[in-house]
Amino acid sequence: MSNHPSTAPQAALDARRVIAAGLRERLRELPASPFDWAGFDPAAALRAEGGSPDLRLVALQRLLCTSPARSAELRGLWTESVITAAFAMRVAPDFGGNADTAAIAGLLHRSGDMLTIRAIAALEHEARVRLDAVGKADLCAELGVGVLDRTLRAWGVPVRAATTAAEWRRLRDFPDAASDATAIWFGRLLALELISPQFCAPGAVDSAAREAGLPAERLSVLRVDATIAKLLVSLQ
Repeated sequence: MSNHPSTAPQAALDARRVIAAGLRERLRELPASPFDWAGFDPAAALRAEGGSPDLRLVALQRLLCTSPARSAELRGLWTESVITAAFAMRVAPDFGGNADTAAIAGLLHRSGDMLTIRAIAALEHEARVRLDAVGKADLCAELGVGVLDRTLRAWGVPVRAATTAAEWRRLRDFPDAASDATAIWFGRLLALELISPQFCAPGAVDSAAREAGLPAERLSVLRVDATIAKLLVSLQ
């Protein structure tokens, strides 16, 4: 039996070192926003009239999902973000939140991860290495929120929506911001159930609705929202 350690863990460690060494520098340069957020109407953008996505969403998708090796992964996160935004916009008034704020925050809440993954993919392509899932998740957790916060400020995203997008998990603990944050949290659960029901734990959304105080009949209406179903089709 060989006493040499497995090469797979060493290769993963080497890839992580290579990517981590250049990632912070790569992320310092922020992309410009594809449109002016001051005039962005999320209700119009998320309507998907005629079966086609809004051109502003198309521009944002191209910015976030352009990648030499991880485009499919990024498109999956994009789809999750758009459907989260649509559900968050619908459910925000039920929690006393602002529909536009929840929609914008939902649309952008994974953007820090997406920009980090996009940078990782570029470095992987240049160095001819592949970061494993654990390494990628660790780097996103370490850098994603900071990247998101800097990007949303640079883009001029409305302050309340930008803050909610970056801090929605933590803000659920603060009464003044809980309404918008809860809309993101619950909208994301509904999005995951719609997009990948096979990966959604049975009863998870119903349990979350009870926790949030959302009536069962209202949950039933949200689950069969035809506009959101059409929006999902337009993204595929």
